[in-house]
Amino acid sequence: MARMEKCYPVIPFQSQTERGSVTRCRFAGRLLLVLCAGWILAGCLEPPLQRTSPSPSPGGTDQVLRIAVQSPASLDPAFSQSVSESELVLQLFDGLLRFSQDLSIAPALAENWQVSPDGKTYTFHLRQGARFHNGREVIAEDFVYSLTRLLDPRLNAPDGEQYSMIQGAGDFQTGRSSRVEGLTTLDRYTLQIRLEKAYAPFLRILAQQSASVVPREAIEDRNVHFARHPLGTGAFRMTEWRPGDVIILEANPAYFDGPPHLGEIIIKTVSPLNAEENYSDFVRSKVDVAFVPSNRLSEVQARKDWIFWNLPVLRFMYLGFNLNAPLPKERAFRKAVGLAINRQELIGSDADYSALYNLLPLSLLGSSPSRLSDPFDPSAAGEALKSLRDRYRAKLKVGLWHATVSKERESLLLGLTRSLKSVGIDVELRIEPSLNALLAEIYSGRTQMFLLGEVFDFPEPGAVLNRLFHSRSKGNPFAYRNKRVDQVLEEAQTVLDEGQRAVLYGQIERQILNDCVLVPLFQVKYSVVTRGNLEGIELGPLGFQYLPFRKIRFRPGSIK
Repeated sequence: MARMEKCYPVIPFQSQTERGSVTRCRFAGRLLLVLCAGWILAGCLEPPLQRTSPSPSPGGTDQVLRIAVQSPASLDPAFSQSVSESELVLQLFDGLLRFSQDLSIAPALAENWQVSPDGKTYTFHLRQGARFHNGREVIAEDFVYSLTRLLDPRLNAPDGEQYSMIQGAGDFQTGRSSRVEGLTTLDRYTLQIRLEKAYAPFLRILAQQSASVVPREAIEDRNVHFARHPLGTGAFRMTEWRPGDVIILEANPAYFDGPPHLGEIIIKTVSPLNAEENYSDFVRSKVDVAFVPSNRLSEVQARKDWIFWNLPVLRFMYLGFNLNAPLPKERAFRKAVGLAINRQELIGSDADYSALYNLLPLSLLGSSPSRLSDPFDPSAAGEALKSLRDRYRAKLKVGLWHATVSKERESLLLGLTRSLKSVGIDVELRIEPSLNALLAEIYSGRTQMFLLGEVFDFPEPGAVLNRLFHSRSKGNPFAYRNKRVDQVLEEAQTVLDEGQRAVLYGQIERQILNDCVLVPLFQVKYSVVTRGNLEGIELGPLGFQYLPFRKIRFRPGSIK
């Protein structure tokens, strides 16, 4: 693949400082993935790992993989919000680009591309002969339509804001123009995208499922509900969907990258996906891949005919503060809370957690192993609280908000409560009936402390930092305001040199941690078991959301 110098196979940054109500739903969906059982368990920070089972050799298409996912609501790329939806969409559709296992950018329907020296013009050369599942060839105009659709205010796509930097997007969305000026075709197979200003992580944005190409004729067919009858270009095509029961995908023999090894994927859909039930189905040979409950780890590791996977992904949990609330507005209080928490003790032997002391996982730009140190120091926490006791002249009491909890999460909350009690902070647990109710309390400013989770949409620090910490972000749950952080966040979006951008992200992280805006707790890890005869599984920090099923196969001769 021929690429010019500025086709970055590295890390992305997302500007989401102005997020509307629809985006809030997207944000809530991300939190739900971390707070609830699904394809996601809970865990913490370690150096990034990529696990790959043995590389498969070409095989037949009579192989059937069985998995379970949380029931999807939509398989339209513009509306896929959960991990399970994104996971399925990326088997059915393709975009210009895709993520590789090591988080770099790889070609998909774009065979190669160039970026102008000023970082504002992107030119993509499409593969000739790539086809939709209906047999029609994909051309550049299909991408103009698909990206314009994401920006259409009538559609109100959850991720539409991520593409607002395209030149003319604002005029199109406000009705001043009938087209997006920055989306043009140079010929049948050449697409050009022009941005209002340089935006360093733009290629990462284009590798997300929302940027998948869709056929206009299928979208506009009023006799077919596209979200339930998706038609893409992917390695698999959907043949059946019985809501609340099963989805069946079959191999696309005409896939541009060659037919997949699997002939069919049978997907059990459940709501919600429970690790215990998922693992039970695996033991009874009803599925070939499953999450492992923490109480089953030794059992799984003892099996020689199974493969156990345990690796961190780009998801984390944290204890946040409302900086407008009486006690949490005091930096000394926030610092004391961070010093009082023994993360390792809270985790215990749970393989689904590892302690998190920083914001940036080691797989991301700007991260630094030298900054990874455990701040646990209850004596220092007590010292930090002395002046507050004198000023407040009362027992230090604070509320901790969370959504409806499992037994495991209840144990974590009680552990946090004991940690803070040991340094003289009384905690009142406030459990909301749902995630939406919790978010309503947070964004209305009625909380003091809250336990939440976050998901990196794509592997760039700005995907989370901008949303959580920019003062104008509607996804900022802390009421945090720091002009310097805003300035550096905005600067990092336009810096194309990765070394310079890494320095800026490091500065941002240090400032946020110094301001004690939150207490990073855990990075999510996957504990997964697969059949020992499965090959070609590529699990990396992006988890199942970007797992290419087209590469998976059963070892030759292992199935009768």
